[in-house]
Amino acid sequence: MARIRVVLDACVLLPYQLADLLLRLADAELYEPLWSDEILDEVERNLVEKFGITAHQASRRLGHMRSAFPNATIKDFDNLVDGMTTHPKDRHVAAAAVRGGAALVVTANLKDFPAESLAPYDLVAVHPDEFLQDQLDLDRATTVRCLREQRAAYTWPQFTFTEFYTSLGKTVPDFAKLAALVENDDWDSEDPLPLEIVSSEEAQQAFFPDGPPEPTNPLGAAFLWWTALLSKTELFTALQNLTWHPPAWGDYEWASEMLEGTGLMQFVERCVDDDDIAYVKFMPDVDHPMVAFGEARIANAKVLTLVRCEDGWWRAWGLSDNGYFPPAAEVRGTQPPS
Repeated sequence: MARIRVVLDACVLLPYQLADLLLRLADAELYEPLWSDEILDEVERNLVEKFGITAHQASRRLGHMRSAFPNATIKDFDNLVDGMTTHPKDRHVAAAAVRGGAALVVTANLKDFPAESLAPYDLVAVHPDEFLQDQLDLDRATTVRCLREQRAAYTWPQFTFTEFYTSLGKTVPDFAKLAALVENDDWDSEDPLPLEIVSSEEAQQAFFPDGPPEPTNPLGAAFLWWTALLSKTELFTALQNLTWHPPAWGDYEWASEMLEGTGLMQFVERCVDDDDIAYVKFMPDVDHPMVAFGEARIANAKVLTLVRCEDGWWRAWGLSDNGYFPPAAEVRGTQPPS
């Protein structure tokens, strides 16, 4: 069965996570990717000038693309460029698409590719958000598999489920929301969670293998804050010292009630928009220490949001329910709390 031929504009090949997903879907044969030397030259140039990638890294990345898709490069279209009526700077993209027999141009710059300019060639420009949603509709299983493989491949840094889709949402927000829901729906609720019951001593060793918890890292701060909360009568001053704005918490009784019967989880979620914001989850309905040995998606987790302060300590900023991660704008006060 012939695959649809798709030109990938430079702007969708620049953000690494987006480009990686697009190319994984192409490698899975959901569509046939196309580009030109001019498009790849633009990608390489902008990776260095605007994305801070070294020339060697950019060259290597483009080399991998060329070797992975040896038939993707369109040539001999220069005589078509002057006849295109798209934006002047993107006429080479439209001309390459026409020469390559493409049906689509995937681009974030839709205004540069007016429909009336492309219609005579049976060519359509689509945003990557829309294109990826179409791939999910056309082949849900393959798209979800590619997403899972992509997330598993990111080991430095390692992305959690939430971080992965939050980061992807910067370029394709609607697709990221939909794909996260789809992947969650595919998670079998009857499957056991990848959690192991351990002693309190074993849990602390798993959480902090290199020494005792310290407030200079978010997990250590969360552990110390939680420990103080559990004994707030004796450790109330310590609890306040580990809180970003103590007056907002009152006597902390509501926080104690919210976290009653929960267990601290050792994986820290990072805010993709602010390095000084992190999240630690509490698993509900747990009355014993547990260690996670795999990814666990818990929709009703309690989330402790922490901020790094000027003295280097992380402190508790807020506590939310139902797996809600306050965005940076909310934490920093530029949008109201949800």
